[in-house]
Amino acid sequence: MIYAIILYLLLVSVVHAKLEIMVEGDESGGWARKLPCWRFNVFITKLLIGKEISGYHFYLCLLFFLLFHNIFLFVPWTMNLEFFVLGSFFWYWVFEDFFWFVLNKHYGICKFRKGKILWHIRWFWGLPVSYWISGILGTLFLILGGLK
Repeated sequence: MIYAIILYLLLVSVVHAKLEIMVEGDESGGWARKLPCWRFNVFITKLLIGKEISGYHFYLCLLFFLLFHNIFLFVPWTMNLEFFVLGSFFWYWVFEDFFWFVLNKHYGICKFRKGKILWHIRWFWGLPVSYWISGILGTLFLILGGLK
């Protein structure tokens, strides 16, 4: 079951990454820099992602948060299931962001490192700090949800 869920998250994140590459444009420089949207930079955005968040990314994140929770239209809410949804949600963003670089012809895996990506400022052990935060939170939520 867990392998099917991981495969599904990977598939959706690849499709989302490809769409986002098209929306932001080939040479946008990423992070919605050339999109006409507002920017928000407060303590929580600095803590979680180390940078400002654009209106585009805020609403995109909210959209996916709601979509991940649509399961509760069909099954009763439980704390375990909520933890599972949140864990999947956090890991999804790690997958999607990574695929954005891998699939983007202006970046690729070779440029996925500190100093080459302007909006990933903080790095730890070869990955953006936001990946570590999301991965740890995602794993913690999955464990709390009963995934072993």
